[in-house]
Amino acid sequence: MFMGGKMKKYLLGIILVLLLLLILVMIIFNKEKIVGKWMAIDSAYEYYYIFNKDKTCSYEMVGARLDCTYYEKDDELIISYKGTDRKYTFKYRFEDGKLIIQDGTGKDNKFIKQ
Repeated sequence: MFMGGKMKKYLLGIILVLLLLLILVMIIFNKEKIVGKWMAIDSAYEYYYIFNKDKTCSYEMVGARLDCTYYEKDDELIISYKGTDRKYTFKYRFEDGKLIIQDGTGKDNKFIKQ
Protein backbone atom coordinates (compact mmCIF):
# COMPACT_ATOMS: atom_id res chain seq x y z
CA MET A 1 0.00 0.00 0.00
CA PHE A 2 1.33 3.43 -0.93
CA MET A 3 1.15 6.38 1.40
CA GLY A 4 -0.75 9.46 0.37
CA GLY A 5 0.95 12.85 0.07
CA LYS A 6 -0.46 14.07 3.39
CA MET A 7 0.81 11.00 5.22
CA LYS A 8 4.32 11.41 3.76
CA LYS A 9 4.39 15.08 4.83
CA TYR A 10 3.17 14.12 8.30
CA LEU A 11 5.88 11.46 8.72
CA LEU A 12 8.52 13.80 7.34
CA GLY A 13 7.41 16.46 9.85
CA ILE A 14 7.69 13.98 12.72
CA ILE A 15 11.16 12.92 11.59
CA LEU A 16 12.31 16.56 11.35
CA VAL A 17 10.98 17.35 14.84
CA LEU A 18 12.75 14.28 16.27
CA LEU A 19 16.02 15.28 14.57
CA LEU A 20 15.76 18.80 15.96
CA LEU A 21 15.14 17.41 19.45
CA LEU A 22 18.15 15.12 19.09
CA ILE A 23 20.36 18.04 18.04
CA LEU A 24 19.10 20.13 20.96
CA VAL A 25 19.84 17.32 23.45
CA MET A 26 23.33 16.90 21.99
CA ILE A 27 24.02 20.62 22.34
CA ILE A 28 22.82 20.67 25.96
CA PHE A 29 24.91 17.65 26.97
CA ASN A 30 27.96 18.90 25.08
CA LYS A 31 27.93 22.11 27.13
CA GLU A 32 28.06 20.05 30.32
CA LYS A 33 31.13 18.14 29.12
CA ILE A 34 33.50 20.87 30.27
CA VAL A 35 32.30 20.73 33.88
CA GLY A 36 34.86 18.99 36.08
CA LYS A 37 38.56 18.90 36.94
CA TRP A 38 40.92 18.70 33.95
CA MET A 39 44.61 17.85 34.27
CA ALA A 40 47.09 18.99 31.62
CA ILE A 41 48.97 16.25 29.81
CA ASP A 42 52.09 16.58 27.66
CA SER A 43 53.28 19.47 29.83
CA ALA A 44 56.49 20.01 31.80
CA TYR A 45 54.36 21.18 34.75
CA GLU A 46 51.33 19.66 36.41
CA TYR A 47 48.41 22.06 36.22
CA TYR A 48 44.63 21.91 36.25
CA TYR A 49 41.53 23.74 35.20
CA ILE A 50 38.42 23.20 37.28
CA PHE A 51 35.15 24.21 35.61
CA ASN A 52 32.01 24.34 37.77
CA LYS A 53 28.36 24.25 36.67
CA ASP A 54 27.79 27.77 38.02
CA LYS A 55 30.36 29.13 35.49
CA THR A 56 33.08 29.67 38.10
CA CYS A 57 36.45 28.08 37.53
CA SER A 58 39.98 27.93 38.83
CA TYR A 59 43.44 27.42 37.39
CA GLU A 60 45.86 25.54 39.65
CA MET A 61 49.60 25.17 39.14
CA VAL A 62 52.42 24.36 41.59
CA GLY A 63 50.28 25.08 44.63
CA ALA A 64 49.02 28.43 43.32
CA ARG A 65 45.40 28.99 42.41
CA LEU A 66 43.69 31.63 40.28
CA ASP A 67 39.92 31.91 40.55
CA CYS A 68 37.99 32.74 37.42
CA THR A 69 34.67 32.70 35.62
CA TYR A 70 34.00 31.30 32.17
CA TYR A 71 31.46 30.93 29.45
CA GLU A 72 31.33 29.09 26.17
CA LYS A 73 30.40 30.57 22.82
CA ASP A 74 30.45 28.27 19.80
CA ASP A 75 34.00 26.84 19.73
CA GLU A 76 35.41 29.48 22.06
CA LEU A 77 36.06 29.40 25.79
CA ILE A 78 36.10 32.86 27.38
CA ILE A 79 37.81 33.08 30.78
CA SER A 80 38.03 36.08 33.14
CA TYR A 81 40.50 35.73 36.00
CA LYS A 82 39.66 37.29 39.37
CA GLY A 83 41.33 40.64 39.88
CA THR A 84 41.34 41.61 36.21
CA ASP A 85 38.70 42.90 33.82
CA ARG A 86 40.38 41.32 30.81
CA LYS A 87 38.73 38.36 29.09
CA TYR A 88 40.88 35.67 27.53
CA THR A 89 39.41 33.87 24.55
CA PHE A 90 40.61 30.39 23.61
CA LYS A 91 39.49 28.01 20.88
CA TYR A 92 38.54 24.68 22.41
CA ARG A 93 37.20 21.29 21.43
CA PHE A 94 36.78 17.75 22.69
CA GLU A 95 38.67 14.95 21.01
CA ASP A 96 38.86 11.31 22.10
CA GLY A 97 37.70 12.18 25.63
CA LYS A 98 40.25 14.98 25.97
CA LEU A 99 39.65 18.70 26.34
CA ILE A 100 41.89 20.62 23.96
CA ILE A 101 42.41 24.32 24.58
CA GLN A 102 44.37 26.25 21.99
CA ASP A 103 46.57 28.94 23.54
CA GLY A 104 47.42 32.34 22.07
CA THR A 105 50.35 30.89 20.11
CA GLY A 106 48.13 28.31 18.41
CA LYS A 107 49.47 25.39 20.47
CA ASP A 108 46.96 22.72 21.47
CA ASN A 109 47.04 22.09 25.24
CA LYS A 110 45.48 18.72 26.07
CA PHE A 111 43.67 17.88 29.30
CA ILE A 112 42.17 14.69 30.68
CA LYS A 113 39.27 14.65 33.08
CA GLN A 114 40.08 13.61 36.64
